[in-house]
Amino acid sequence: MIQNSQYPLKVTTSSYEVIASGVVHLTEPEVTFNLANLVVKYLFKTGSDGTRFDAEVIDGALVISLYNFDNSLGQGRLDPMEIGNLSGRKLFATFFVLTTETNVRQFNYTFMLMEA
Repeated sequence: MIQNSQYPLKVTTSSYEVIASGVVHLTEPEVTFNLANLVVKYLFKTGSDGTRFDAEVIDGALVISLYNFDNSLGQGRLDPMEIGNLSGRKLFATFFVLTTETNVRQFNYTFMLMEA
């Protein structure tokens, strides 16, 4: 989310405060976000069980593996999923991926905090 310091932007819904949102164009099978003291890594993998994702903590980072995300029309998780805590508030994330060819993707992301 790019902001103009002269006109600060705050995006909220009735439940969440958006703290970061944007698009990353990828030519590699992974992307890492460093958000304050939390590291979130998305890895694109191929598997045999259809489109799915799982998450685990590896070396202090939350690693979200996205299996078979290869649809050119897009796929992802738009309903917020809780991924941790930040400054004493629950942290949520959404993502949506458009894949044009192997390892060429448009990765849309949003990180948000639950309203206090």
